[in-house]
Amino acid sequence: MANYFLHVKTFSRGNGSRVTKAAAYRAGERIRDERSSAVYNYSARTDVAHAAIVLPSEYAGRIDMEWARDRSTLWNAAEHAGRLRNSRLGREILVHVPPEMTPAQRTHLVRSFSQELADRYRNAVDFAVHEPRANADHRHHHAHILMTTREVGPGGLGGRTTLELSGTERHARALRHSKEDLLWMRLRWAEVANEALRAAGISARVDHRSYRDQGIDREPRPVIPRSIVYSERASGKSNPAGNDIRARYRERVEARLKGSEELARVVERQRAENRQRAIEAAERRRANRKTPESALTREERNQKGRERRKANAEEINRKQRERRRANADEVNRKQREWRRAHTEEARRREREYYLKRRAEQGHTARRSSKYRQQTADTKPSQTLDPAGGNAAARGRPRTTPSAEDSVNNWLAYREKQRRAEASHSASRDGSRDHSVEGGDGRDTEGAGKDTHRGRNNDAAL
Repeated sequence: MANYFLHVKTFSRGNGSRVTKAAAYRAGERIRDERSSAVYNYSARTDVAHAAIVLPSEYAGRIDMEWARDRSTLWNAAEHAGRLRNSRLGREILVHVPPEMTPAQRTHLVRSFSQELADRYRNAVDFAVHEPRANADHRHHHAHILMTTREVGPGGLGGRTTLELSGTERHARALRHSKEDLLWMRLRWAEVANEALRAAGISARVDHRSYRDQGIDREPRPVIPRSIVYSERASGKSNPAGNDIRARYRERVEARLKGSEELARVVERQRAENRQRAIEAAERRRANRKTPESALTREERNQKGRERRKANAEEINRKQRERRRANADEVNRKQREWRRAHTEEARRREREYYLKRRAEQGHTARRSSKYRQQTADTKPSQTLDPAGGNAAARGRPRTTPSAEDSVNNWLAYREKQRRAEASHSASRDGSRDHSVEGGDGRDTEGAGKDTHRGRNNDAAL
């Protein structure tokens, strides 16, 4: 029996999706992702009834659009067109196809709907009709309609389609909310499917409206998440999360039989429970969330590294020993190169430091010499000449001795001092000998001391 189902999803790089992989899986082909060099090969699939790429009608029969009809080229271009890390690379519409139709009729239905999408949004549409698998429901005929998020043309992929524009951009172009496009898709798929059923002579019809809008007093069946369905199918056992969804559905069915008031009370209680579960799940995620390294300060990162090394010291040391033992020659070579470069760098820095110090000392000496010269030119000299008195006051010009004259004067002064000390020492020795010959030791010693003290006093005067 024909039933209505339409689900829209997007492929974003921010979620780790790759549209090349999605296209290869749905079409059952082999595609190599040029950005990551990954190869996705699903050519062994046997449930793909038909797969094709549809372009806008204005490009029908044009040779310069052959690149867009090649699945690998098209979706690799979509990967390269999205340059941001959270770029939206593709959009998919998943629909159920009436099982009462023949394979050719199902393919024609999906192709006609895909052509309308391509003409409306001026993009490339890659559709694939799948048959039920061996372990699935035999009525599960469905189709994957994969659309590019950018307009297609002879020059490649262009700007984003109107379906992918933000609210501000849509308002600037006088477009309605994007929700209107999704509602149009739901309505148009129901219309196209009913037209195909009528043309095939089948009395069954599908309706995109809800039970309430159709006037049907029936509790809609819940949608079991895909992960739960696959886990139950693989294990052959029921999933606790799936059991909880089914239990709440049965509770709503029983409440509907008792009346609208009981149904409203049960629905409100289940919504409150769902909100509380969502809050608790968010708190658990927040508690388990790790702070990214970029949000830590340098000290926090260092402390974290120290704690990690301390906790895993034995393992780290073991791995280091193994790595050094396995790469001993390379490690020794790098260490020699590092020491050589470090030594040369240290010597270079030391040489630059001493050169800088010498340059600073030379600059200071030049400044001091320049200051002394300016002082000599602007102030009268207060230096006494050898003859005594002030040379400037006596009217004689002041002369600055050279370095050689200063050295000679210093040597002459030292020689004069040496001679004076020798003469003084000789006179002292002669006086001591004369005192010893003239009297006893006590009087002579006292006289020598008095004579020396008197001579010192005379010299002091």
